[in-house]
Amino acid sequence: MWWCKVLLVSLLGFEFAQTYKHIQYPEPRNVSLVAVALSEIINGLRPGSVTILALNNSLSEDIDDFICKIHELHFKSCIFSDLEKYFNFIESTISGSAQSWSLIFFEPSELAREIHARNLAHRLALFIFYWGTEKPPKSSTVRFEEPIRAAVITRPRKAAFHVFYNQATPKGKSNLRLVNWYDEESLGLYRTPLLPDSSNVYSNFQGRVFNVPVIHSPPWHFVLYLNQTANSTTNMTTNVPGRKLKVIGGRDHHLLELIANKMNFKFQYVDPRERTQGSSVGSERKSLFTGGLGMIQNREAHFLFGDVGLSWERRKAAEFSFFTLVDSGAFATHAPRRLNEALAVVRPFQANVWPYLILTVLLSGPMFYFVIAMPYFWETEEKAFEEVRRKCSIELYPEYINEITLVKPFKHPRKDQLKKKMPKNLFSKCTWFTVQLFLKQSCSEPYNGMRARFLIIVYWVAATYVLSDVYSAQLTSFFARPARESPIDTLSKLEYAMEYRGYQLFIEKDSSVLEMLENSTEIFRRLYKLMKQRDTKYEGFLINSIEEGIQRISNGAENVILGGRETLYFNIKRYGINNFQLSQQLYTRYSAVAMQIGCPFLESFNKVIIHLFEGGIMDKITNSEYEKMLAVKDLNRGSEGQFKKNENKQKYSVFDSNPQPINLRMLQGAFIILLFGNTLAATILLIEISIYENNIALYVSILNAIRSLYVALRKLAAWLLQWIQQTALPSLHL
Repeated sequence: MWWCKVLLVSLLGFEFAQTYKHIQYPEPRNVSLVAVALSEIINGLRPGSVTILALNNSLSEDIDDFICKIHELHFKSCIFSDLEKYFNFIESTISGSAQSWSLIFFEPSELAREIHARNLAHRLALFIFYWGTEKPPKSSTVRFEEPIRAAVITRPRKAAFHVFYNQATPKGKSNLRLVNWYDEESLGLYRTPLLPDSSNVYSNFQGRVFNVPVIHSPPWHFVLYLNQTANSTTNMTTNVPGRKLKVIGGRDHHLLELIANKMNFKFQYVDPRERTQGSSVGSERKSLFTGGLGMIQNREAHFLFGDVGLSWERRKAAEFSFFTLVDSGAFATHAPRRLNEALAVVRPFQANVWPYLILTVLLSGPMFYFVIAMPYFWETEEKAFEEVRRKCSIELYPEYINEITLVKPFKHPRKDQLKKKMPKNLFSKCTWFTVQLFLKQSCSEPYNGMRARFLIIVYWVAATYVLSDVYSAQLTSFFARPARESPIDTLSKLEYAMEYRGYQLFIEKDSSVLEMLENSTEIFRRLYKLMKQRDTKYEGFLINSIEEGIQRISNGAENVILGGRETLYFNIKRYGINNFQLSQQLYTRYSAVAMQIGCPFLESFNKVIIHLFEGGIMDKITNSEYEKMLAVKDLNRGSEGQFKKNENKQKYSVFDSNPQPINLRMLQGAFIILLFGNTLAATILLIEISIYENNIALYVSILNAIRSLYVALRKLAAWLLQWIQQTALPSLHL
């Protein structure tokens, strides 16, 4: 039956062949020229992915072919037909600091306004428009203002496509320039990459004029606010009616001039309405800034120089360049003041030493008395009687002499005559002797025994070499270099001074330091709370500049100013560095140039600033400002009269730390103690005289009471010694 199977397969194959001949396939359709040209143009950008917005239904066939060609080139794509979803996608991409390339098949007249309104104009987002037109739109119809990056593709001929770009020149105007083209009949794309590099475009601004807000903040800017127009219009402004200014110097002014000369642009200073860097107002979701940062946010100015600190809130309003200053936070207050010279006599020893010293002097007298009086209490009457009897029982004569010689019999002394007598007023003599010895006064020994002499030697060495010499040396050094109060140089000391000593903390208005305090925790939060509690009027702790805070401190009030260390140091040197105390470094802070969000020439600025920073030009400009300040200060000092010089010397002599000769004013403490002692003695004498004259009996009774108390204390001491002798000593012998 195998031949049946072969016949069946042959018949089936013949039928399939006849059927296949009659099948008709559509001929392969040619890909549209628009899709090929757009794919080559996009390939010239070398993007990571392409976002396609298809709103023109008449180009649907070209869009489909373009998507196929993009996928053949292995590019990722994301296609949108809903405008709201497309804008949300672009916003999320920019917020993630990622670049986006968009090809929009629609006219740009309506979309350009929407892009500006949604703040999607950014150097990271490129919008390419194609809708099949032959010529680019006029600037009066569509304005592509910076920082939007926009390219328009036109089709002047069937096989030719032109690419126009709005950032082909650094002028910043809405001018579309032809930068590239595609010709199918020629070599395809004219050049690669498709668009000119922004770093090359913005390396030379060709005399473009920028608006720069400026605030008086030495040493960064020295600003004179005028009412009349000066000769130089470069540094003048008419931004606010009736308010004009002139910048006469400053580190950032010279830095801006150097960058302007390098990048070939001009600038004019404008006066912010609040004359501050700016602070956030409004809701957290939509923060609006005042001052110079507000002008940057509203695109009324191009960049802001100065001590502009970086913060998270400020990044919502502006972008920042490479840092122009690496600084640290610090606070300044008055220099440690001299302590009261009347108390100089007690400063050689610390407060915890004086109690032990006084206790030593007070206990030395009783101890001295105890050493002298101890043998009198230990020697009992029986021992004294046996001793005398042993000495008096002298048997020198033989018996026969006694018989022939009349010898007067020896009379033994009575027991009351055997006991040694203690010197009178021994306790008072010992007490006053030790006091006189420690005070280095002339004194005579109250007892000439060997034990007393050895103890006197110990007291004398301690009083002379340990206490007197050390005290004298310390007191002399304190007189030569007067003592000062403990400096306030840490946050914990500042918190204590604000809470218990009435110090008031001031901060520059709308500064990054204020934002740091408002959003901080721990000790900075407590300082901010104390600062607001001590504020007698609404926001009275805010000042216009660091210079104003330094002036408040120089007036002698208990004020503290918190800010950047470099700014504080410069102003401190202006007003006399010996008059202020600068704290330790509290935290690291960076200052940079604030620019508009999405600024297209940020990278060009960064290159110049990095070269200046690495070459040491930044430090040189800063040091030159310090030298100029010191030169002007010396010149002003030399032009002042002798009276003014003496007045300043008297005013600031309290802060002078050089050794000074001793004068009577430094010794006022000793005279005060002498006056107090004389007054106390005279008062007691008058009290005694009045009591004696008015009531002799009362005086006598008081003396008797004192005497009886003294006798009672002596008896108590004798009983204690006897108890020790009878109970404690026998147990020790055993």
